[in-house]
Amino acid sequence: MSLAKLRSRWVVAYGLALVLGMGTAHSAGAANEIPPPLSTLSCDAAPKRFDNGQLEQCTLVGDYRVPELTLPSGSRLSFSRTGALSEAFLGGPAEVHGQLLPSKATLFFDPAGRLRHFWLGEESSIQGHRLRAMGMGYTGYLGHMLYANGKLRAAWLAGEELIDGIPCASKLPLMRGAWHAVRLGAQAMVWFYDDGRLRQAMLARDVNVQGHPFKKGELISLRRDGTLDPAAKKLDWSGWNGFRDD
Repeated sequence: MSLAKLRSRWVVAYGLALVLGMGTAHSAGAANEIPPPLSTLSCDAAPKRFDNGQLEQCTLVGDYRVPELTLPSGSRLSFSRTGALSEAFLGGPAEVHGQLLPSKATLFFDPAGRLRHFWLGEESSIQGHRLRAMGMGYTGYLGHMLYANGKLRAAWLAGEELIDGIPCASKLPLMRGAWHAVRLGAQAMVWFYDDGRLRQAMLARDVNVQGHPFKKGELISLRRDGTLDPAAKKLDWSGWNGFRDD
């Protein structure tokens, strides 16, 4: 084969590899969306900054797209010193994994920009459950949580609720178990499987479940098929920022 033909084939192969490489890079970019640089943010007239000049807080003038959602105009964003989005107080409704969260909700993100949990500014119904509002008095509290498919993972109920035949609550009446519920912490939330079925809950009243008597305030754990699971590890605050989607 002549040298000219070898050169011609090499040019064709190189061009094909370059085109394929560009296509692969484009697909990867679409699948692994990253937020635009902070310099593209449209803030109000007086964004707050750290002493090193890094943006700390910004009230949006216009929408801002991050990997899991579009934050609406009027939202108040907070950033870490590394430039990562840490909190967002919603200035309007926003959709996360297909679940619409209302205005005045506060979203909390991990260092990778994924939603950890959220507080509701007002008591709201989500996926058929009435969820508690949470304000400044809840500083440090684990909020309501979603799975990657948009289903509720864990939530604080606003009142007593019958879920899969189980009377559940996240708080108990004052002088009749309120302090017990506080001591349980996040174990007093209702926890769900990713298909919406009940996984763990605090009982709102005395009840007999599958032939076993339980007292108000006890924790109950269920398997995916709805049967009792007395050996299940109780879900709580520990490890909340690293749950697997199981």
